[in-house]
Amino acid sequence: MLSIVYASSAVRLFNRAELIELLEASHQANQEHGITGMLLYRGGNFIQVIEGENEAVIQLYENIKADPRHNNIILLSQDPILERQFADWSMGFRNIDQMTRQELEGFSEFLEDDFSPGYFREHPTRAYILLLSFKKTMR
Repeated sequence: MLSIVYASSAVRLFNRAELIELLEASHQANQEHGITGMLLYRGGNFIQVIEGENEAVIQLYENIKADPRHNNIILLSQDPILERQFADWSMGFRNIDQMTRQELEGFSEFLEDDFSPGYFREHPTRAYILLLSFKKTMR
């Protein structure tokens, strides 16, 4: 199995309806291909972890790179895994822009930083730590 973490920017800001449409399409496709993971969105930027069988994960990442809604896609990690960290979600999702200050309090150090792909290129492990932190809040 394989895990890929990447960061990207949307070519334009997504509204709520567009985020829901993206999530629903991802959820269905990921279930069909045995993909699990989590997607975080903030201010037009995405961080995502995808995990599953090698071929399925690589194909999904290639599809994401070809998606015209994304630009500045940066691969942060690509690692073999023995077990999934996000096995319960065909696509966990958080729109950080819509969280309350109380919900964000535990994450303030992360979220005070830049959320752009360039920032995470310089700090790739912070992206994975952030994804795992949000996983804990969604249980």
